[in-house]
Parts: sequence; structure tokens; C-alpha cells
Amino acid sequence: MASSLRQQALIEAPIEEVWELLSDPSRFPEWSYPTIEVTGVPTQVEKGSTFRNTSRGPLGMKNTTIFEVAELDELREIKLRCQTSGYYSHWVLTEARGDTFAELEYGVEPQGLQQRAIGATITKGAIRRYVDQSLDGIRRLLTRE
Repeated sequence: MASSLRQQALIEAPIEEVWELLSDPSRFPEWSYPTIEVTGVPTQVEKGSTFRNTSRGPLGMKNTTIFEVAELDELREIKLRCQTSGYYSHWVLTEARGDTFAELEYGVEPQGLQQRAIGATITKGAIRRYVDQSLDGIRRLLTRE
């Protein structure tokens, strides 16, 4: 069973600055909860690109998985999907008078039995935390810059 959460948010920063953070996986640890480290990022990130993401898992354990760029439309849309659990984050951006309007969806779309078992550990509450803390992280980082 797929579980997801959709949210809309205004980020008080130009769309180019928000896009710079979303489209560069090597910067995820700066803002993306629960990411700790990202490695194996290609020089040119495009649809189909993959990278390794190390994050905090249940009970604070570290977990490294492969993420794929499932959708990419420059300055507009990016969807990232974990190849282990089916967890995904999907961002659609719109310029809003110098700021950025973001429509985000975080969730789990398990594709097989193993992904269903792993994905079942990602609760609706955890997804809510990922969304809230990622938005807060982006806002905090762009305010500092």
C-alpha cells in the first residue's frame, strides 16, 4: 500500500536558488532531513542519474541506498526515488513574484515484495517530519545565504 503526503509552500527565495539546492544531490545534507551524506553524484545530473544517499534510519541507524532521478525538468520539477524502499520526493516549482511556490509530495511507492517490507517501516508521521524538516532546512539555508 502506497503512502504519501502532499504539501504546498511558499519559499521566500528566487526559483533559481531553490532549484540549485534541489537539483544538486551533493548539497542534500545541508537541508534534506534525514540525509547525512551523498556520494557518487554524476557531474551532470539528469533523468536516470543515480547516487548513493546515506541517511538516518529507524532507531538512528545509518542506511545507505541508491536514489534515481525519476523526473527532471530544469527549474520546474524533480522527482527522486529510492531503489531500495520505494520512498520518493517530488517537487514542482513555480516562480511567484521573485519567490518560489513549491508543491511537494513525499511518499512510498513499493514496487516489489522486498520494497513493500522495507517501505512499511516508513510511517505517515515520518513522512510528515521529512517534509517539514526539509522545507525548514531549505528556508533556513536560503535565508543564511
